[in-house]
Order: sequence, then C-alpha cells, then structure tokens
Amino acid sequence: MASTVFLSKDDIIWIHQQEIESAGGALEIRDSDGIDACVDSPKTSFEGELLYDVFEMAASYIACITMRHPFLDGNKRTALACALTFLYINGFTIHESYKTELADLVLASLENQRDKGQIVTHFRKYSQIIQG
Repeated sequence: MASTVFLSKDDIIWIHQQEIESAGGALEIRDSDGIDACVDSPKTSFEGELLYDVFEMAASYIACITMRHPFLDGNKRTALACALTFLYINGFTIHESYKTELADLVLASLENQRDKGQIVTHFRKYSQIIQG
C-alpha cells in the first residue's frame, strides 16, 4: 500500500450527516475542536513515522469520536462508519459472522467490557483486502 489516506474534518461531518439522515437524530455539532482532534488522532507519529497500522488507526477513529462525543447525536454510529470508511478507502473491508458484531463490540468498549486493542484485533481478524 503506497500511503495511508486519512479522513478530513469534512469527511467526518459528511459521514455524520449520512448516519443521521439514515437513522434519525440531531445534526448539530457539539464540539468542533473535538472533531479536529479525531481527525488528528490516527496520525500519531514519532520522528516522522506513523506509530499505528491501518487497523489501529481505524480503532482510533472509534475511540476518539465515542469518547469526545463531538456531535449532539449519532456519535457511536458515526465512529463506526468513519472507521469502516477509513479501512475501505485504504483497501480493506470487514466480513463478520453476524451483521451487528462490530457494533456490539463498540458498545461493549464504551461499557468498559472491551478496550481499543480488542477492536484492533477484531479488525485484523475479519479484514479482507479489497481486490481491485
């Protein structure tokens, strides 16, 4: 893979709008700076080298958006959609044993039953490279 493609602030806001239009809720942004932090979260680096692999980066979107809660509504849905979109644009898709498996994992992580590492493990286990 040549280089990682990250989500922009506009991408995250657009994904949030799509989630709200699909399932309902408030469109308002609660914390614009929080969205900025979530844009930067997966880009953690040291001496110019990214510290995370693509699956850790995807999990960073989930962790940041669910913890910072930058939107009035739809944060969990947006977090999951951002992670899956990020993986997709970077050449991966996730295939699970049941439709809500990853959503259940995100909810469990918020209830402190799972941590970010378990989401990363899940991504690694169920990811497939998109054949172009």
